[in-house]
Amino acid sequence: MYARKIFVGAVISGAIFVGLTATGSAQKYNLTLSGASPGGLWSRIGGGIDAAIAKAYPGSTVTYQTSSGGLANVPLVSRGKVPMGLATDGELNAAVNGSKPFKSAISNVRVLFRVYTPASRFQQSFFAVSKSFADKHGVKTFSDIVQKKLPIRIAINRRGNMDADVGEAAMTLLGASRGNIKAWGGQVVHAASKEIVSLMSDRRIDVANFGISYNHPRVREIAKNSSPVLLSYGSDVASKVAKKFGGEVCKVKPGEYKWTSNGAVSVCMGATIVVNANMDAKLAYQITKAMVEEIETFKNKSHRLIKKTATPKVLSQKGNAPHHPGAAKYFKEKGLL
Repeated sequence: MYARKIFVGAVISGAIFVGLTATGSAQKYNLTLSGASPGGLWSRIGGGIDAAIAKAYPGSTVTYQTSSGGLANVPLVSRGKVPMGLATDGELNAAVNGSKPFKSAISNVRVLFRVYTPASRFQQSFFAVSKSFADKHGVKTFSDIVQKKLPIRIAINRRGNMDADVGEAAMTLLGASRGNIKAWGGQVVHAASKEIVSLMSDRRIDVANFGISYNHPRVREIAKNSSPVLLSYGSDVASKVAKKFGGEVCKVKPGEYKWTSNGAVSVCMGATIVVNANMDAKLAYQITKAMVEEIETFKNKSHRLIKKTATPKVLSQKGNAPHHPGAAKYFKEKGLL
């Protein structure tokens, strides 16, 4: 028996290292995962990943680190400040292409595995207009707002949040640019999703837009207090927005929401775990292997939505950056890639 400790995953001076302790054939990994705010979907996903890694390699830990989200996590991973980060498809797409808010492309990040797909509808962008406003102005589609040049008060997510960029891109393509809305006597308000619910409930806005999971409690709260009408992006606009932001077109079927009979075409984002391209190939392989082999642990210790959707095939689904070679090797061996 012997014991030795080595460090892998450092890419620059001052980086946070990934500790690997090997005693015989036993391995222990001490990793950090940068996510978003505490208590949400991503923090629960972090807990599921921690449980799966610990089950595969007893004594291992994955520490969840809060951050402002994927727009911060990709640069953190790129600079070697954290070994793993969560990022939505839109955030990763912007990073690798050097799109807003990034000033240049980030080329040294790779996808380790996917945690949920766009089709899961965990992050679905939507427009909802209050029933009182819709009834007063005869609004059944978004084009009604544009054609009548209605003075809408619309809330989208906070500046610097990818949801806000997605919503504004859809608005502009639909003919309701920020300039047009102002010219009609309307207003564009930036607010967090919780604030948007409050604004809608208090009738301080007429239209809400943000990205959130299908039938999320905040969506149900809006429905309860304002009986809104769901407005579709339309297939053409949804396709253009999805292509621009690296997401996928998704739908709400007619009657799927009890509070509105009409369906809608929209844009959905998935999310992936990203790592630095310099991560040790064996480490990437072992983490990926653990996630697939302990997928039931991941599901049971993660968010209830993940329990319904996670499969080995989902974990192996491509993202908007290449797979890390170590992860790709494992997925190929299992016929998943």
